[in-house]
Amino acid sequence: VGIVVVLPHCRSLPAALLVLLDQATKANSPLKGHERTIQYLQQLGKESLSVIFEFSLWVLKACPEDGLKIFTEDLIEVENLPRDKVLEFLRDNCKELAIPYLEHIIHQWDETGPCFHNWLIQLLRERVQTLMREYLCSLPQGQSAVSAGDEEGELGEYRNKLLSFLEISTHYQPSRLITDFPFDGLLEERALLLGRMGLHEQALFIYVHILHNTRLAEDYCHKHYDVNDDTNRDVYLSLLRMYLSPPEPQCVGPVRVEVAEPQPNLPAALSVLALQYSKLDTSKTLNLLPANTHIQEIRLFLENVLEANAQRRRYNQILKSLLQAEFLRIQEERIYHQEVKCIITEEKICRVCKKKIGNSAFARYPNAVVVHYFCCKDRTACPA
Repeated sequence: VGIVVVLPHCRSLPAALLVLLDQATKANSPLKGHERTIQYLQQLGKESLSVIFEFSLWVLKACPEDGLKIFTEDLIEVENLPRDKVLEFLRDNCKELAIPYLEHIIHQWDETGPCFHNWLIQLLRERVQTLMREYLCSLPQGQSAVSAGDEEGELGEYRNKLLSFLEISTHYQPSRLITDFPFDGLLEERALLLGRMGLHEQALFIYVHILHNTRLAEDYCHKHYDVNDDTNRDVYLSLLRMYLSPPEPQCVGPVRVEVAEPQPNLPAALSVLALQYSKLDTSKTLNLLPANTHIQEIRLFLENVLEANAQRRRYNQILKSLLQAEFLRIQEERIYHQEVKCIITEEKICRVCKKKIGNSAFARYPNAVVVHYFCCKDRTACPA
């Protein structure tokens, strides 16, 4: 029995839905359960939004996962529902479904609206903070928390979602979000927001001097470095500055975690010099090094820079020679074509219209065939 059985006996949408609601709990009814209501609501469209909200509530409370399909099914009527109003409705009435709804419209329906990306980050942050408080309270005295995203259970799941989304999304507004991220936790997330805002030194300070994780700092530089972007061109130089001349902790704001006095880390700086020499401005780099740095300590860096410069010079010389040869070839070709003469006599006939060329504009094909300019329809094929 299909849902159409109900409709002939009902003069309005609410009446039909009331029948479905009444029959949903009757054991012997062919309309038992919530599936019929879901199918009915999915087909109504945005014109009946208030009705959808009213009669979806009981389904959402009875079976949240199935109820969410009212707003996420791949039907044109569902996809065209006003997403801001659906999100507001879910936040007010079934908040645990707001995150999966946002994930669906962003990842499946390619929603790019900044407000939706902002909301997903905010809701993930709230969930992570709640779970984080429970996790920290459960730790035995003296035991440190694991790295971000390595936590077990829901906390690890939601924190990985938050970290991943902060990295991959290009549509959220970091300047609006960062004030909601605390100074006493979620520091990895805060660093990602700072990086998206172009505040590389603040982000690197968190990685190097608060989290003490040089791998994350160098991964951060790898992701942000862009030789063609003024904001990101010197990100490795900022990392060197963090290692060699670390600023005061106040540079990242009123951090509420215990931060030891930042100390220079020359070995880490020398490692960056050796591995990332091609991404560093040599003169700026040398100015950052302490006055008592020995040549032997930066020998590998200097050798790499000199070798790279020598290779670049050889490449430029080869390129110059090739361009010069091409220039000479084109010059010879130009001279050859300029020496070709085309004499138009009174008897010269157009190959196309068979009339005299006279004083009219003309075109000459490579095989010396001459036609009126307006008779030259195809410059690549000589007329028969």
